[in-house]
This record gives sequence, C-alpha cells and structure tokens, in this order.
Amino acid sequence: MTNGSRNLKHRYGPLVVALVTMMGLMALAAPSASGATPVVSNYSGPGISQPNAIAVGTDGALWFVNYFNSSIGRITTSGIVTNYTGTGISQPDAIAAGPDGALWFTNNGNSSIGRITTSGVVTNYTGSGLSGPDAIAAGPDGALWFTNYNNNSIGRIATPVEGTAVGIASTPDGGGYWIAYSDGAVHAHGDATEYGGMQGVALNAPITHIVSTPDGRGYWLVAADGGTFSFGDAQFYGSMGGKHLNAPVVDMAPTPDGKGYWLVAADGGIFSFGDARFYGSTGNIRLNKPVVGMAPTPDGRGYWLVATDGGIFSFGDAPFHGSTGNIRLNEPVNGMAPTRDGGGYWLVAADGGIFSFGDARFYGSTGDIRLNAPIVGMAADSSTGGYWLVGSDGGVFSEGAPFYGAD
Repeated sequence: MTNGSRNLKHRYGPLVVALVTMMGLMALAAPSASGATPVVSNYSGPGISQPNAIAVGTDGALWFVNYFNSSIGRITTSGIVTNYTGTGISQPDAIAAGPDGALWFTNNGNSSIGRITTSGVVTNYTGSGLSGPDAIAAGPDGALWFTNYNNNSIGRIATPVEGTAVGIASTPDGGGYWIAYSDGAVHAHGDATEYGGMQGVALNAPITHIVSTPDGRGYWLVAADGGTFSFGDAQFYGSMGGKHLNAPVVDMAPTPDGKGYWLVAADGGIFSFGDARFYGSTGNIRLNKPVVGMAPTPDGRGYWLVATDGGIFSFGDAPFHGSTGNIRLNEPVNGMAPTRDGGGYWLVAADGGIFSFGDARFYGSTGDIRLNAPIVGMAADSSTGGYWLVGSDGGVFSEGAPFYGAD
C-alpha cells in the first residue's frame, strides 16, 4: 500500500481495494446465484491517479476521488472519464452522494470538506475540529457525517440551506434552463450548464434575478442593491453595488450581443452598462404600482418595463401591445417575457395566471391550480414558442415547452 491508500484496506476491506486500484478503475459484476465467476472490467482514463473511493451520483455516473493529483473523477457506466479540479481539493480521501444532489468528499491534505455538483462546480468548507477527515457518509438527518483521523472524532456538516427561488432563465436553444435563488445558488436543468453562483458568499443584498448570455455559456445574477455577478462567459460591465439607490433593483436584461446590460429598479429607474443604451425610465414618474421586471426588444434598441398591476411602459423601439393596468387581478404580476420577434409578450402573476399580448400565444397557466408556492418568474422557450413558470420553491411548470426538471 502506498500513502495514497494508506488506510484503504483497513477502512473499506479487500473487495474495494480490488475495485479501486492504484491507476485505474475496475467494475466487478456480482456472481450469479449459480456461483458463476464474476466478470471484471478495467477502465483507465486521463486524470485517474491513485483513486481511493467511489460513489454513485444523481446523474447516474460514478464519482471518485484521485488522492495523488488532488482531483475528482467521474466515469459513466460505458467507461467515459472526466476529471475535475478546483480550489481546495487536496488529497481527497473519500466521497459520498449528498441529499442535495451534489457529491461531498473529504480533503485529507488540507483538513476540509469539499462539495462538487454534477456539473463540476466545486465548493470548499473548513471549520474547527476538522483534522485529517477520512471517511464520509450521508446521514438520515440530511447532513454529511465524517471521521476525523487525526483527532479521533466524528464530524457533521449540514448541507447549505438555500434561499427562495427568484427567477428562471432559458438556454438559447430551449433545451434547458437555470433556476436562481435569493442566496445566489444556481441550479441547471436540461442542457443548461452550472457555471457557479454566490451561495456561501456573504451578500449585501439578496439576488433578485438571473439572465443568460446570448450563447448560453454563462449568465449574470443581479442583487437588490444592484450588485452584478458574472459567470461563465458573461462579462462584468459595471453595477450599482455600493451606490445609493432610491429603490431596490428587481431585474436585469442583456443586450443582443451580450456586451452590456440594463438594470431596473422598483421605481422604474434604469441603469445602463456596456453597450446598453439608455432609452428612458419611469424613475421620475409617480407610479401606481412598483416595477417588477423588464424585457429587451430583439435588436436591443428598446425595452419594456412591467409593474405589479400589469402596467406596461415601452421605451425605444419597444411597441406597446397591451397591459392589465386597468384590470382587477387576483394576484400581482411579477414577471414578463417577450416573444422571439418582439411582436408580443407574456405577463405572469403570482398565482401563475398568464396574460398574452401581441403575437404571444396562450399555452396554459396555473391560475386555476392550488400552488405550494407563488410563481416568481417565467422564461420563454425559443424552440417551441412556449414558456416555463417557476415558483419560489423551485417548482417548474411547463406550458407548451418541455419539462427538464425542478428543484
């Protein structure tokens, strides 16, 4: 045994040592009832280096720790290997699937606990009492339990408690979507890739929305204080963080080329960054109800603002297609989405009621359904022309669009 597997046989027994080898992975088919010899297959791949422990992920693949090169590996049941590195991964010793859908692992090299999502986003946790963490397992209480080899103790770490869902953004091809949470967590579904979030970071104000870059390879999060956070290929062009605002920021919208964006506050104030041009605002108008969302026109030469009473304010080349400003609503409007050609838009209310204007088709709503949590946003499907609604509990409702999962 090398130090890469210093206690492997003692901790896991000889069978696991046979399965997790020094430089590769083995699959051992269990013997049949007749006592036939089990079939052994061996897999190798880039990055596999003294793999120690292995666990099944929620994505149906196997995840393992590479002790020697301080990385996390993933292998499909067909033998395709992917390797992940990240800040804080240091001689990982053991791994287990957590109740939050991520994989949790012990870092023996720096006495910390690591977490990796099935899309490869790594977070690292430290704390008093962590000393040479060794084995790890998910407990019945929803926490992760682990052994501290160096100080003869047992440790427990709770999975992060997330905030409420605040928005949804779709990928450009309509093949997936992201759900953002008030604490900065981002969950990806379908072909959407998770590029990171602000969960675990002390925010000055909660996250209020998420928008995708034009190519879907990144996204922005915006907070109520106007702080803007960029992930993937999303570039940072400025923010209102640390500046005095008359009203909190409630939404943002990118320009068509992704080289700029607008932020909108509850009083309808507009803040333009990058190549986003200012076309007007309601910041100096007395509103009947606060603004809750915005949407850009396809060419980026205008935008719409929507208030909680469904009032619509059009600026630049954004045409007015109608509103619910003079209609008595059962629940307030809290979001909008434009059609692909900008010839119409949908408004969504907290009960999931949908109001269609211009060339926006009505595909259905949750207005007559008893919901577990209020609807907080919507996103249009560029492929089918339908839309998704998201509740504050992360529930997703697909109307004329494929369902890719919910939180």
